[in-house]
Amino acid sequence: MDVQPQALRLEKSLIHPRQLLCCRFDADGTRLFAAGHDGRLYRWTLADGQLAGVDAHRGWVEVMLASRDRQLLYTADSWGQVHAWRAAEDPLKPAWTIDKACATWLRSAALSPDGKLLATCGNEPVVRVFSTADGKLIHALRGHEQPVFSVAFHPDGERLVSGDLHGLVRDWDLINGQCTRTLEARSLFKVFEHYRQGGVRAMTFDPEGKLLYCGGFQGTNANQAQGAPMVIPIDWSTGKTLPELTPPAAFNGPLTDLAFHPAGFLVGAGSSEAGGMLWFWKPCEGKAVHSLSYKTSFRRFDFDPSGQRLAVAAFGDSNGQRGGNGRKLDERQQYVGFNGEAVLFTWQPAVPMNPSPQKS
Repeated sequence: MDVQPQALRLEKSLIHPRQLLCCRFDADGTRLFAAGHDGRLYRWTLADGQLAGVDAHRGWVEVMLASRDRQLLYTADSWGQVHAWRAAEDPLKPAWTIDKACATWLRSAALSPDGKLLATCGNEPVVRVFSTADGKLIHALRGHEQPVFSVAFHPDGERLVSGDLHGLVRDWDLINGQCTRTLEARSLFKVFEHYRQGGVRAMTFDPEGKLLYCGGFQGTNANQAQGAPMVIPIDWSTGKTLPELTPPAAFNGPLTDLAFHPAGFLVGAGSSEAGGMLWFWKPCEGKAVHSLSYKTSFRRFDFDPSGQRLAVAAFGDSNGQRGGNGRKLDERQQYVGFNGEAVLFTWQPAVPMNPSPQKS
């Protein structure tokens, strides 16, 4: 696939009344699912912007995943509830539900390569693995001593990794549910007075499973949303950390998502008080080869099935306002709610240069 990071261009933005946290394309890339703070599951028809939504969750929808064929969709909320949906159904309704996939705040989830297993984690030292056939619990993996922020399956489907607040990554054998080793990404954790800052916020493997990439940020003060974004590669065979991947320019905020594009480069999304950012790294290059900024903060993203489009959930309104104190009041002196956006980007095809006409 001949796609270059530098050829990515903004296509359009789909404005939404509440902040969005996650999104996924459907099987043919013509519709986009998204969800966030209001707990509803939305489905946009991208050609005309038509929007349909259903009540889905009781909390913030933190995670949205899709099976390889994109026929099944999984959503997980902050209170630990997980729904499985048949993506083509109209109206949408859950095929099954896990009421409590996490005992506290759920932070992340991942699907195995064959789509048969779903792993979840959150603000507790336990990782749970469920069957996607019926939502039944298979493993409760215990070994972390800190909250677990991210999980990822190895491409061979036999291993699972989980990353915690202190930058420790556990490698789990999915046959017996045992931890076989502990890997380290400690640069993603710092202590400022009584604040514990950072953690492994996102993880992904390269397609061959030779490298594990751990993303997060290196805190600079006690503000838990400020610091320098960073990705730490780990050699899977040796367990050794490799030189860090960093943005090409300063950015003050965490990395929020991380994934490999089918064309072979790594993409990361970031959030800050100044807006959002996408970064693009090529293998074995420490500094990002390209970055793209946006007016409001980015959360999770997805590539369409063709690899020609990227959609990212944006946590803020059309003016770039993201939340927090000091918000503007309306004419009734009431706080104005914050919007979100589903932002679509497209990789433009390479245009060959026309040779200059020769002078006669």
